[in-house]
Amino acid sequence: MSLFFNPSLNIETKNFIFSAEESKHICKVLRKVPGDKVIVTNGKGLEWLGELIQVGQRYTQIKKIKANVRKGIPYELEIAIAPTKSNDRIEWFIEKATEIGVKKIHFIKSENSERRRINLTRFQKIAISAMKQSKQFYLPEIEDIISYKKFLKKNTIEKKYIAYCDDSSKKHITDIYIDFKPLIILIGPEGDFNKNEISIALSKGYQPISLGDQRFRTETAALYATLTVSTLFYIQKNKL
Repeated sequence: MSLFFNPSLNIETKNFIFSAEESKHICKVLRKVPGDKVIVTNGKGLEWLGELIQVGQRYTQIKKIKANVRKGIPYELEIAIAPTKSNDRIEWFIEKATEIGVKKIHFIKSENSERRRINLTRFQKIAISAMKQSKQFYLPEIEDIISYKKFLKKNTIEKKYIAYCDDSSKKHITDIYIDFKPLIILIGPEGDFNKNEISIALSKGYQPISLGDQRFRTETAALYATLTVSTLFYIQKNKL
């Protein structure tokens, strides 16, 4: 069944009208007709089942059948990443991380960053599309880009990790313990974090972790971390 997104929806909503863009998609692409049922979410766990009562290219109306709130992913992962020079590569990460499960994505500017501006609106649309495609009911938050130092200053999560590429002794990501507490992982740019940035993070309580002996591209490293945390939680959940 098709899944749609409407951020203003809540569990008490009785009926609403789709936007012109969505109406056209429902009518011309999906070829829905009155009486068909679709699911709508607000990206905050709401699963709102409705029946189409009027379908047109510019005007489509739906009425509520029932609604409930779904449980989200049980762990709370945030990824802070220096965006790549290629938008395609970072959009790929947003899409895949949304499918796997991530609570929030932060963008940071470090000394070696290749990109210092992002198209936040487009990134949010990528996440919405991935959420609908994978039939999930929670939309990850995507934060606008800020400086590395400002990010470290404002972050208050207790479980925090930084991945970087030097040869110092570091715990492998598969050795960290995943529970229900929020955790955040910092992923640097292609040129990695510099020594001063690493030192600042460590002084603020970030624990150094390794992603293995191989060198990953930035977006690959971020996705590897996302997938590993998801896998670790489900392996460890019986011990929680």
